[in-house]
Amino acid sequence: MIQRQRAVSRVLWGTLLANIAVAGGQLAYGYTSGVLSVVADGFHSLLDGSSNIIALIGIRMASQPPDEDHPYGHQKFEILSAMAISLLLFLAAWHIVSDSLGRWSESGNLDPHPIGYAILLATVVVNAVVYRWQRNQGHQLKSPVLLADSDHTLSDILGTMGALVALFAIRNGWPMVDLIVALVIGLFIARVGYKIALQSAGVLADRAPIAPARIVEIARVFEGVRDVHDVRSRGFGSGVFVDMNLHVDPSMTVDEAHRIAHEVEEKIREELPEIHDVVIHVEPEGTH
Repeated sequence: MIQRQRAVSRVLWGTLLANIAVAGGQLAYGYTSGVLSVVADGFHSLLDGSSNIIALIGIRMASQPPDEDHPYGHQKFEILSAMAISLLLFLAAWHIVSDSLGRWSESGNLDPHPIGYAILLATVVVNAVVYRWQRNQGHQLKSPVLLADSDHTLSDILGTMGALVALFAIRNGWPMVDLIVALVIGLFIARVGYKIALQSAGVLADRAPIAPARIVEIARVFEGVRDVHDVRSRGFGSGVFVDMNLHVDPSMTVDEAHRIAHEVEEKIREELPEIHDVVIHVEPEGTH
C-alpha cells in the first residue's frame, strides 16, 4: 500500500511541475501582450497546480499507518482530496465562463498574435500527455485522486481549446462563438466535478466496492462450506475490507473449521487482490 501511495505521489509531483511550467509561459505572454484569454488560462493552470498540492497533502496523510484512533488506516484522506478537487473543478467552470464573457465584452482589446496561438497549442499538447499519463496510472493504481486530477487536466485541455476558439472567433468577427464555447466548456467541467463528488461521497458513505455475489461465488467452491451470508465490503483501491459469515458442517472440529476459513480467505485475496483484509465469522450450519 505504501508503494502505491509513493507511485501516486510521483505522478502528482510530475503533474504539478508541468502545470507550473505551462502557467508560467501563459501568464508571461498574457501580461506582456494584454491578451486576456491567455491570462485567464494561465490562472486556470495555476488552479490545477493548487489541486495537485491538495492531492499531495491528502496522499501524505493517507499514507500514515493505522494507529489507535484510526485502526483501519487513513486512506479516506485521499477521498477528501478528491472531494476538494471537485470543488476546484466547480470553481474552474465558473472562472472559464466568467473570463470568456469578459473576453467577449472586451474583444476589441485582444490581439491574437501567432505567438499566443503557439503557447496555447503547446499547452494543449503538454496537458494531453499529462492527462494520458494520469489516467493510465490512476487505473493501474486504483487511485481516485489521480482519476479526479486527470479529469481536472481534461478540463484544462478544454479550457485552452476554448481560448483558441475564442481568439479565432473574435479575430474573424464572431464574438458569439466565444460565449457558446464558454458555456459548453463550463457545463462540461461542472458535470465532471459533480461526478467526482458523487463517487467520492459513495466511498465516504461506505458504498460496497465489491458485489457480495462475487465473494459468495469464491467461498462456495470449498468442500465443507454450507452457506455464506452477511457479506459486506467497504473501502477503495488496494484498501478494501471484507467481512462475512461462513457456515460449515456442525460436526467439524475447531481446527478443521479454522483451516477452511483460512483457505477461503487466501482464495478471496488471490482472486481479488484489491482486498486488504478479510474477517470471517465461522458458524455451524443451521444457526442462520
